[in-house]
Amino acid sequence: MPLIERLAFTGLEYAFAPARAYGMSRGGGFRRQGGLIEVETDQGVRGIGEAFGNPLVTREYFRMLEPMFVGESVFDFDHIEARVRNAMYHLGVGNQLTACLAGINVALHDAIARGFGVRVCDLIGGCGTTRIPAYASTGFFSDDPDRQLGHMLAEAASHPFAGAKIKIGRGIRSDVDRVRQAREVLGPDRLLIVDINGAYTADVALECARAIEPFAIHWIEEPLPPGDLAGYAELRARSPIPIAAGEAHHTVRDFRALIEGRCLDIVQPSIPAAGGLTEARRIATLAQAANLRVAPHVWGGAVGLATACHFIAALPASPHTDHPPYPLMLEYDMSDNRLRTELLKTSLKLEAGHVLLPDGPGLGIELDPAAVDRYRVC
Repeated sequence: MPLIERLAFTGLEYAFAPARAYGMSRGGGFRRQGGLIEVETDQGVRGIGEAFGNPLVTREYFRMLEPMFVGESVFDFDHIEARVRNAMYHLGVGNQLTACLAGINVALHDAIARGFGVRVCDLIGGCGTTRIPAYASTGFFSDDPDRQLGHMLAEAASHPFAGAKIKIGRGIRSDVDRVRQAREVLGPDRLLIVDINGAYTADVALECARAIEPFAIHWIEEPLPPGDLAGYAELRARSPIPIAAGEAHHTVRDFRALIEGRCLDIVQPSIPAAGGLTEARRIATLAQAANLRVAPHVWGGAVGLATACHFIAALPASPHTDHPPYPLMLEYDMSDNRLRTELLKTSLKLEAGHVLLPDGPGLGIELDPAAVDRYRVC
């Protein structure tokens, strides 16, 4: 039985000039942060996972969790997590304890799959595809005069993505202007998604949905703050556009409330924040049972992106179709983020609007040690 011999945490940050800050309706920033968790077994097999959030905070949770995992079986994550939750229930789950557990969970999946010589997707449900349709995540609010909405849309349109997602949420007039510009650049046939990042109340979000409906919006993402479940249910019942959310929700318990409350049309777990692959699979099963679509939120580094590819590849087509206009899509972040573009020895491959599932066992990726050292902060 392989045992966990060692765990290691590496905090990462990519900072750039404040004048080039970009972001969402609630504000922007000029730093991208995250954490990597490495597992090594007593058989010398290693696995890697990504934890979302400020690495200085995650590091402290990691120090608390590390002795609970060392010496245990690589297969015993659920039992160890239960002990952690039972002992620390008063900390809740909407925090970086869950993000740290997510990184450990993915690292263990990577190590187990490598030990068997199979891919992570094979381990968690089988591989339904090796070509994952992607949409461009772009259209940020930006302080950089050389990278405004028009520049970002032109970049997205130059790739054969299924569509693009842009940021809105700074007033109805601004929303309509940005959506109109996006539709003009993308043309009539590509999917157009908008993301409000929880900036509106239910009445304003409904006004927004009605104002942008003529532009054929595929979904509105996070129109309301994550805690406003009653608002989500009311909005979904009245909105002419499908509603998506989940990046700010944690573990299957949060998603159960969203799904059973009929708050959403599209369920968006963020694997490095929601609890890892085990938790994401539980969430997807709930969504499938409720006949809801799944579209994982992907906003982080290269390891998280590769993990999302395996997650999507392992999900059965139901209730999705295998072809446009409603494929199970990958969010492909096109922002300036070197934690996504430089950490791997071989970057994930884009081909004809699809991301190709990495070859090889486990996640199928290898970190570039020099790049990791370049952005290491703890």
